[in-house]
Amino acid sequence: MNPNGPFEIVLFSALAITMVALFIRHRNQQMLHQERMAAIEKGVAVPVGRTLPLWSPRAYLLRGLIWSMSGAALSVFLFFLAASTHPPSLESVLSDASVKVFSEEAKIPLDDARMILARRDRDRGIPSAVALLGLIPLCIGFAYLAFYYTDDSRHQDSAGSPSTSHP
Repeated sequence: MNPNGPFEIVLFSALAITMVALFIRHRNQQMLHQERMAAIEKGVAVPVGRTLPLWSPRAYLLRGLIWSMSGAALSVFLFFLAASTHPPSLESVLSDASVKVFSEEAKIPLDDARMILARRDRDRGIPSAVALLGLIPLCIGFAYLAFYYTDDSRHQDSAGSPSTSHP
């Protein structure tokens, strides 16, 4: 089994999801363009496109939460993926007797046999440091949250607008 199999599956899945999302967005833009062109050809008023929602400082809070939670989840996922693909240590798998048997069969010194078996086992699996990739979106999320909590316009908007609490 390929030790990079789970990582390749996750990477391919993310690529496939991104491609599908981009294709759907492209089709929506294409249909909107065709609708407008048909209205122009018929001499009818051009339908108004979707308007963007009003900007709010809370957008930074939402972005910060999304990025930081995604980064934390990615770090945890990659850490456990690396831990599950790492083989058990040489000591737990091989006893001294099995190392001696390998040494005798290969006709090499005992220390060389230990070194060969340890090197073979060390090169398998995903390194645990891969989990540090999750720190990138986590730090981006923290930057958004820091901006949200230090931005003065957040306080000005809440002071100038009436309260919209619901019972």
